[in-house]
Amino acid sequence: MYTTFFGLTRLPFETPPAGADLFRAPALDELHSRLSYLVSTRSMGLLTGEPGTGKSTALRRLRDDLHPDQVRCLYVFDTDVGANDFCRHLALELGLEPPWSRASTFRAIQTEIQRLAAERRLTVLLVLDEAHALRTEVLALLPRLTNFDWDASARLALLLAGQSGLRQRLRMAHLEALAQRVTVRFNLDGLDREATRSYLEHRLRLSGLDRPLFTDPALEALFTASRGVMRRVDSLAHHALAAAATNRARLVEPDHVIKAAEETRA
Repeated sequence: MYTTFFGLTRLPFETPPAGADLFRAPALDELHSRLSYLVSTRSMGLLTGEPGTGKSTALRRLRDDLHPDQVRCLYVFDTDVGANDFCRHLALELGLEPPWSRASTFRAIQTEIQRLAAERRLTVLLVLDEAHALRTEVLALLPRLTNFDWDASARLALLLAGQSGLRQRLRMAHLEALAQRVTVRFNLDGLDREATRSYLEHRLRLSGLDRPLFTDPALEALFTASRGVMRRVDSLAHHALAAAATNRARLVEPDHVIKAAEETRA
């Protein structure tokens, strides 16, 4: 591998960093502030973005920042299910044995959320990942799930995270009740040029190298090919470093990035 050639301690673009090693671009810092606000106010939020733009990174950062004595986080990613299975899954996440009917299960879920808020002073945060796959019957159920005491009190923070098409779905008339409840909206785009440079340098530093490996033209080529989408940046940078090492080049040049783009398209 190219790690020895470049003096790296590990592959820099293979495993996503976690915890204190997460890359903190300005846009991701702003998103984290908004998500923290959503939890503190027990509101409903919508996080969208194309695959690889950092949604999972943002969710991990939020999870790591939550205090277990203050927030009970429920994470659901198997979203392509009907309303009955959705309610059963949510009940199990809360540690409940789902009753025989959906109506009974729904009431048990709300009762448990109210108990956690009243008796344990906990905020319940429900994160629905891959929310673009949610069926319409489940989306229509969500406003009722967040309705407590005739909407007089907030008990549940709810975050829908998914691909950009979810925004268009929420504009449909039959989902207006849900759309009206969304108070925090954020769409993640790719990194800009400077943030892409900083991201590459950050990942290389985590791998034990504190010097540039990509020339300015190579950075421009990588940004153009990846559009700043972090997952694409990772893949292109990995293959470009391998191409440079194969050529015994001490720096990554545009032709190495071009070769990497060709390989990742294959």
